[in-house]
Amino acid sequence: MNAYKHVVYWHDTEKVTVEDPLRESVDCDVCIVGGGFTGLWTAYFLKEAEPALDIRIVEANHSGYGASGRADGFVTPTIGKDIQELVKEFGLQRALDASKAVGRSILEIGRFARRNRVDAEYEANDYLMVATNAGQLKRLEHDRALAEQMGAAQAEILGREESQAIIGSPAALGSMRTGGALVNPFKLARGIARVVREKGVTIYDNSPCLRVEPGARPTVVTAGGQVKADKVVLATNVHMDAFPQFRRKVIPIWTYAMVSEPLTDAQLGRVNWEGREGLVEAKSLLTCARFTHDNRIMFAGGPALYYYGRDKRQRNMNRPEAYREIQREFLRFFPMWSDVEFSYAYGGTADIVRDFAPHFGRLDGGNILYGYGYCGNGIAATHTGGKVLRDLTLGKDTDYSRLLFVDDERRKPPASFPPDPFLFVGTRAMTRLMDWEDSRA
Repeated sequence: MNAYKHVVYWHDTEKVTVEDPLRESVDCDVCIVGGGFTGLWTAYFLKEAEPALDIRIVEANHSGYGASGRADGFVTPTIGKDIQELVKEFGLQRALDASKAVGRSILEIGRFARRNRVDAEYEANDYLMVATNAGQLKRLEHDRALAEQMGAAQAEILGREESQAIIGSPAALGSMRTGGALVNPFKLARGIARVVREKGVTIYDNSPCLRVEPGARPTVVTAGGQVKADKVVLATNVHMDAFPQFRRKVIPIWTYAMVSEPLTDAQLGRVNWEGREGLVEAKSLLTCARFTHDNRIMFAGGPALYYYGRDKRQRNMNRPEAYREIQREFLRFFPMWSDVEFSYAYGGTADIVRDFAPHFGRLDGGNILYGYGYCGNGIAATHTGGKVLRDLTLGKDTDYSRLLFVDDERRKPPASFPPDPFLFVGTRAMTRLMDWEDSRA
């Protein structure tokens, strides 16, 4: 039996220097609650636009500790759940505008890393959406048709032999290549944090927000102090449910991943995967695989679980049944790697919203802003979201402030989630239904 530790692999790839917590009352132009990708990119783009702004970030742990530093590292153009849901909810043109914006973010993240000497292990390898049954092949055809309607370059559905020549999994019956990249998400988050500090942004680590007091100048209160600001940006991802206005707008869904020891040359030689593309199965519930920079295999999938009471505690990392399911799925894709040893097994939460697309906007009064709801597809979308929040914060009417992300008069407010126990029962039933639909041939 494999011996693995319940530690996020990415967190072991870079030593963290923790910033001092907030221990006083301070005043600033913009206070951002949350030091993950959304908060960091917002700070970066605000400083680019208005270098004189005094910006403070209050972070509950340290930058990259939460969802940003636990992501699988796929930098993709996907917004929310998938393109089909996006077009269904917002129409073809608005989905196209948002997809183009997020597509640009993929390239801009790479340029940011190069220009700022951020060792994010950025690899522009694309990724393959892989079908393993007839139903998933139909889904690929639907996605391809939608992409063509949106004016994308003609996407090609690859057959079994072509797919297995790119990623040598016998499970692949067909695939579709999509532009994208891979990163080490923790190193990217830590790198953005360094860059914004160099631009004059103050980050307070170990300073969880207790509450935000509204007013002409809102106040962010922590255990050690408070920040009074002209504008406050709420960027806490799945923890948005701590604020009363969002309590029933977002729920935490746990997903799980495992990372192997570095593969030997002999193990690498058993599988055709020279392009190091990311692999994503063409289904609703996550299954994906990729190489890390040091030739480990990261494989994510298994159950997508809601725990009663919105439980986000780290004890949920220790779920042996989830890791057994991941290992079964891994061997379904790569039976030739039965001797691969996994050394990391961990989980994290995705911020799921009812309409499966990000939500950005202003609360009543206009000086408290928010952004959340990436549904597990946030690395590129948070970069775009940082521009959205920049323009909303500065009060500018731009292409970004008019994206479908924004809760404006054109967007129908989604229904609220029910309270527990109805939420617990409903989410478990829904994930079982999605799993059944995904498995149908």
